[in-house]
Amino acid sequence: MALALPRYETNQLISIIGSKRPISDSLRLILSSLTPRRGTPLFLDPFCGSGVVSRLARGMGMAVRAGDTQPFSYLINHVYLSLENDDLNPMLPEMGGLDAYFSLLNMQGLFASESASALARPFLSRYYAPQDDEDYDGKRERLFFTAANARFLDAVREVIETDWIEGRISANEKAVVLASILYEASRKANTSGSFTAYHKSFAGAGNVIRKRIVEPCLLTPPVLPDAEVPRGEMNLCEASKFVKRSSADICYLDPPATVHQYGSTYHLLNTITMWDDFSPSNQRDKEGQLLSKAGIRSDWKQTHSPFCSLSKADKAFVHLLGSIDARHIVLTYPASGIVEIERIHELLMPRHQPVTVIPLYKRNQGGRQRVAGNKNVEYVFITGKSEGLQVPVGTGLKILPLMERLDELSAAVFRTPQNLPPFQFIGGLMLDGLPRGDVLLNMALADLEKQVAVLEKSSCTTEEEALEILVAACVGLGPEMEGKARARLEKRLYALLRKITEKHTLDKVEMFLAQSNGDVLACQRIKSFLNMRGEQKKCEGLG
Repeated sequence: MALALPRYETNQLISIIGSKRPISDSLRLILSSLTPRRGTPLFLDPFCGSGVVSRLARGMGMAVRAGDTQPFSYLINHVYLSLENDDLNPMLPEMGGLDAYFSLLNMQGLFASESASALARPFLSRYYAPQDDEDYDGKRERLFFTAANARFLDAVREVIETDWIEGRISANEKAVVLASILYEASRKANTSGSFTAYHKSFAGAGNVIRKRIVEPCLLTPPVLPDAEVPRGEMNLCEASKFVKRSSADICYLDPPATVHQYGSTYHLLNTITMWDDFSPSNQRDKEGQLLSKAGIRSDWKQTHSPFCSLSKADKAFVHLLGSIDARHIVLTYPASGIVEIERIHELLMPRHQPVTVIPLYKRNQGGRQRVAGNKNVEYVFITGKSEGLQVPVGTGLKILPLMERLDELSAAVFRTPQNLPPFQFIGGLMLDGLPRGDVLLNMALADLEKQVAVLEKSSCTTEEEALEILVAACVGLGPEMEGKARARLEKRLYALLRKITEKHTLDKVEMFLAQSNGDVLACQRIKSFLNMRGEQKKCEGLG
């Protein structure tokens, strides 16, 4: 049984709400403890999403059967779960092979992106991008993509559809190339992770161009398993119906936990997948501004999930958990989800006990970290007995309040350097993440309570106090530390400076730097950042 196929497990993963990539290592350990010693375990994943956990399970040697209701998820996971590297080699022989076909598509896409000539089917470039990347209006044009990248994606998507209709490529060949197009579309999107809104320009703070968004598209073939792992299968199916089809060794559940419906949140990926005749509304108000900002598909409700409903989620859990026939259930759910953690435990107990609960800390992936906690505690419920899983039943629920307090501390700045195993620190002044859930669970509850209290007592109580500590540390007037730690503290300092608006606080920082005899280069970097921030605020005021 393979332990890991790193390139396969992370290749062209689309980032979606609730991604389990941040806790994948912990899930690998948990799944390893539940797999039978003989035979090929059957693994069900009815909420497959981007496929993070299904790929992990396949890489571990399990037979994976996955499902989802979203067309884009079905297509991507069909490629990554049911195919292997040997399937790619004989593809597209009349076109010189798969690599040659990808090269041809990239050339055609690049020509389209740089050309003013008419496209055969200008969908993204007509409805979801500006006409001119240098002169655009975010109120009158949708800015999901640059004009150049929208033309690239339109061109290669239409080539794929034409080759499929005219019989030049097979279903699997179409799926392989389309999976790459979907990944590139998600990566080049001018959004913050979903397609319900877009940034009003292609530049961020200080007019710094977002390179990921404006750089030209490039399609690459998928990385599939070249080891002997079972072929999986992907289904376009609702979860409760899907789990009734099979008895399994492990059923992994990752139901939606927010009110955001995936059919509307990722509508553009579904449209690129289906490439149908949908056209978004272009109705405008009296000032010419779009009424339908996101241009969401009108049929997204066909995949409406009750798990995203405040009134229906509980009933959906009852129905789902009553439909599963599996030796083990592994269910992940955030502390901030629609359904209370204690309620999920209550629903699992009657039919699926014993139930183990493990809290895992899930750090935000990208974006600015808030000073206050984000409730990023992910709970893992595990049903059934296992020799490899030595965690007391229900312990996770007992430390829920402590995990939430630790989450608050994850962005704290400490007044004095800390040294408190098993916690690790950046220069002693900030937590370097949190220990794994199993490490915390193995601590006596009273000991963990004492350590949390020590950290809370040592943390700065105001942003101004945290600012003073970070500035002193970054210019070398605080505790000695290696360069990497100082760079990470400096990054946190900049995030805090962006947030603070009180002029007297910023004036104090400038005065401190002017009088400081610390690291000259560090002082200059901070001064430059403050100057840039000031200029940006002036520009915003003029706008």
